[in-house]
Amino acid sequence: MKISAIIVVKNNPPHLFETLESIRNFVSEIIIGDIDIGNDYRKKLLENKKVRIVQLPSDIPFADLVKEDLKKQAKGEYILYLDPDEIYPSATLRTSPSLTTLMDKYDIFYFPRKNIIFGKWIEHSRWWPDYQLRLFKKESVIWPRQIHPVPKTRGKEYRFEAKQENAILHYNYDNLDQYLEKAIRYAKNEAQLRDNYSLTNALNDARTEFISRYFAGNGFKDGMHGFALAILQMFYYFLVYFYFWERKKYQNSEINIPVTYQGFVTNLYYESSFWHDLKILTFGVEKIKSKLKNTLFKMLK
Repeated sequence: MKISAIIVVKNNPPHLFETLESIRNFVSEIIIGDIDIGNDYRKKLLENKKVRIVQLPSDIPFADLVKEDLKKQAKGEYILYLDPDEIYPSATLRTSPSLTTLMDKYDIFYFPRKNIIFGKWIEHSRWWPDYQLRLFKKESVIWPRQIHPVPKTRGKEYRFEAKQENAILHYNYDNLDQYLEKAIRYAKNEAQLRDNYSLTNALNDARTEFISRYFAGNGFKDGMHGFALAILQMFYYFLVYFYFWERKKYQNSEINIPVTYQGFVTNLYYESSFWHDLKILTFGVEKIKSKLKNTLFKMLK
């Protein structure tokens, strides 16, 4: 059974050779979509006999636009899609007999992904288990050419258990500059794709993003990392709106901005208070349960 790996690479990412090493014994070929890879870096890549490099235009804003084009060039029956900052769980891929058996029964595989952001594994904040569709039968998945696409799938799906040994290790963002560069790039393109986006829409999206990550997604358990990421993810929707406003030539089309903003602040305050009290109550109940269990255990000893 032939498996083709597909990776879109821009410039000279630091973890790419670790990525390639993690799949070395699992795939038959590695197709690399080249967006401005340096000459020396390219030569080193081509030392791997499985690697085939496909030149891509420099102005491609994100990899999702070219997944389907690269898939058509793959010779394998199955596709393993990777980002150049992802290290595959070698232990899971190495158990080829069991994985091969699964591939006889299933068409689409989802891996949990362990995101390393600002030097730390983010265990909450909706960043775990962060399931990703990565291995699939070639004709079972179609990737729409859009930002944050939801792939169209056909066939039986399998999800690896959300354990660290099954997880892709994802070096997501090393620093704030990396985060902001990507956020700006994605926000610009999302603004271009929207037909309409009001300040109210942006504020609602921003509020929902913060609440869902920091409170509902237990981001507070990730400490300052969780808080910073919830704020940054919330800020993304402000960027989308401001780039949309820029696209509309800075038209002053919003009515009563102070009232709209006041509604945002009020709703954010009430929702934050609700979730804060709920989490404290839940934590208190769990603490009582734990004490009762320990007491009963001691009594039964």
